[in-house]
Amino acid sequence: MNRMVKSVFKRMTKKAVSVMKDKDQMQEISVESLKKGALYKGRKGMDDMWVDVKTFSRLVQEVRKGRYRDISKKSVILIVGALLYFVSPIDAVPDLLAGIGLLDDVAVIGFVAGQLKNELEKFREWETGVKI
Repeated sequence: MNRMVKSVFKRMTKKAVSVMKDKDQMQEISVESLKKGALYKGRKGMDDMWVDVKTFSRLVQEVRKGRYRDISKKSVILIVGALLYFVSPIDAVPDLLAGIGLLDDVAVIGFVAGQLKNELEKFREWETGVKI
């Protein structure tokens, strides 16, 4: 990620700390990320991002409801920060810039998914009851 993207993502992770204290805001971020992600479903190069956004959203919902607890607070902050970045109309590269506007969103979602690969696998195993 470039410096500007990192800077905006850092602001979003700081905001994520306050969002996590409000279950309604967690719900809203989860739903908004699914709505935005669905707009790009099936677009070339967006499949992995869509899978990660859906996983992040489900994980946030389960944490919000108190049903999933086998994850660090820091990891949840990164996930909520990534979703905030994703849904924000004001990020490092505005989504309105045709062709490149989503590249930073893809980079942030992919970065967090890569950093939390093991945590996400544990969540999917918990969710499905199937060892991955």
